[in-house]
Amino acid sequence: MKTTRNIVAAVVTVLAFSTVICEGVSTPPRRIPEGALTPEFSAVDTTGKPFACTRSSGKVLILAFLSSEQKRSQEAVEDIFRALSSIPSDRLTSLQVAFVMQDVDNRQFIASIQKEAPTVVHILDDDRHRIWGKFGIIATPTVLIADPQGKVLCVKPGHAYDFAPVVKSRLFQALEIPYDVSPSDTSTVRTVANSTMSAKAKRHLQMAKSLSKKGRVISAIEQAKMAYEIDPNSSDVALELAELLCRAGQAQKAIKLVSAASVQNHRDKARTNLTLGWANRQLGRLQEAETFLKEGIRQDATLHRLYFELGRVYQQRDESEKAMQAYFRALQLIYQEEEQ
Repeated sequence: MKTTRNIVAAVVTVLAFSTVICEGVSTPPRRIPEGALTPEFSAVDTTGKPFACTRSSGKVLILAFLSSEQKRSQEAVEDIFRALSSIPSDRLTSLQVAFVMQDVDNRQFIASIQKEAPTVVHILDDDRHRIWGKFGIIATPTVLIADPQGKVLCVKPGHAYDFAPVVKSRLFQALEIPYDVSPSDTSTVRTVANSTMSAKAKRHLQMAKSLSKKGRVISAIEQAKMAYEIDPNSSDVALELAELLCRAGQAQKAIKLVSAASVQNHRDKARTNLTLGWANRQLGRLQEAETFLKEGIRQDATLHRLYFELGRVYQQRDESEKAMQAYFRALQLIYQEEEQ
C-alpha cells in the first residue's frame, strides 16, 4: 500500500506541471437568448429612484451590463449615447435605460454618465449579481435590448467592431423608426474591420498561450481577457481563458465562462466537461465530478487532463487501483503528444 501511495504521489507531481488547477461552483444559467421574454425585476438606482423592468410597461428596454474600471465599457457607453442621440427627442420617452454594475464607487465614471446621457439613465448597483444572474450575463460590456412587449431583440456581448451598428439598428427596430440597414445585416456583415479585429483577438490568444507555457499566468490571463473582449463568442478564447482562470484559482469566473460558451465540436465539449468535473471534485462533489469527467472522455478520449482529474477523484475515494489506471492513461497520452 505504501508503494502504491508513493507511485500515485509521483504521478501527481509529474502531471501537475502540465495541467491547470481550479475550484468551482455549480453551473449558472446560460445567457438569455434572443426571442425570449425578459425577466421582471425591480430595483432602486444610485440616486434613490425606483426602476422596474416589467413586460407591461410598453417601453423599449435597454440594459447595459458594465464595469466602471473597464475601458471597453466606457467606449460602449459612448456608442450607446450616440445611438440614443440619433433618436427623435419625442421618442426617447418610450425608452427605459439602465446601466447595471457591481462597481459603482467610481464616482468619476458615474458622473460622466449622468452628465453626458441624452435621456434618463438609471444606474443600478448589483454587487450581489442578482440582476446579472436573472439574465445569465457574464461579460462586460453586454447590452440587451427588448421591444415594448418584453421580447429580447438583441444581446450584444463585448465591444467589437459591430457593437455600435447593432445597438443602433436594434433600437430603431424596437422603436419602429426607419433605418437604412437591416438589423440582421449589422451583425453578419464582413468588413476589413472584422478581419482586423479577429486577427487582433488571435494575437492576444497566442500571446496568452505563450505566457502560460512560461508560467506567467497572470499576464496570460490579461492577454486572454483582451481576446475575449474582442471576440466573446469564440469558444476557443472562452475555454482558454477559463483554464487560465482555473490556474489562478478564480474558479467562479471560469465556471461562468464555460457554462455560457457556445461549443460545437466534441473537443470543446470535452474541455467544458473537464472544467465542470474538475470544479466539482474540488468542491467535494465526487459523484458529479466523475459523471462530468467520464462524459468528457466519451467525447474526446485523447484529452489527458480528463484522466488525470478522474484519477484524483478516485484517489480522494481511496480507490487506489482505479486511480493508478487513470493516472497511467494520462501519462501515456502526454508521452504520445510529446512524440508527435
